[in-house]
Amino acid sequence: MDRPSWLGIGAQRSGTTWLTDLLVQHPQVGLGTNGKKEQHLLHKVADGRVPAEDYLGLFPDDGVRRGDWTPQYLRHASTPGAVARLLPDVPLLVVLRDPVERFRSAMRLAATREQSGKTPPWPYPVPITVQTWTGMYADQLAMWAAAVGRERLHVLVYESVRLDPQGTLDRLWGLLGLDPVPLAGVDEASGSSSRADWDWPAGLRESLQALYRPQLARLTDDWGLDVSSWHSLH
Repeated sequence: MDRPSWLGIGAQRSGTTWLTDLLVQHPQVGLGTNGKKEQHLLHKVADGRVPAEDYLGLFPDDGVRRGDWTPQYLRHASTPGAVARLLPDVPLLVVLRDPVERFRSAMRLAATREQSGKTPPWPYPVPITVQTWTGMYADQLAMWAAAVGRERLHVLVYESVRLDPQGTLDRLWGLLGLDPVPLAGVDEASGSSSRADWDWPAGLRESLQALYRPQLARLTDDWGLDVSSWHSLH
């Protein structure tokens, strides 16, 4: 059956491009046949805008563990149901970053795109509203767990992955039934790195800290995550 062997669902600006680049260093792991890391299709399938075959056909049963890492999936409310229906056994990969720093990285990316002229700047207030919700990790994980079962969710903390990328990838490859291979280029910047600067509007950082601290407690208590490295919330 055509379908991905693994699916990365989030979170945006949490090192997903870097981690995917490491994941596909294994000779038996790859992306869809169009070579894209982010397909941006499952939420469109879920919303009835794209037929499921347009997505599933990108992942032929050819012996390669092909997958898709689209960070938008984690925050899109209709995607979990589509995954439960179409991809019932596929492991779901999540990497989370300090949500305050993640927000700042998203704003820097918007500024980078605006300066480059490659894409038009996001209209206000879309960056604030969407990017604020993106950091509500505990709520999003609860939404996904209700649809697919929490045992399918493999949740990583970005700051911990940076300390042990080889050990992390060995475990992820093990999920796919593969023996580990040595990594290369773990310190290379990904192609999605933000380059522009961005300054906090007065009071926004403090507002986000107040908003996200209850999420921090739930990630620790409900998911057993060690988020002591998220210094902005301690």
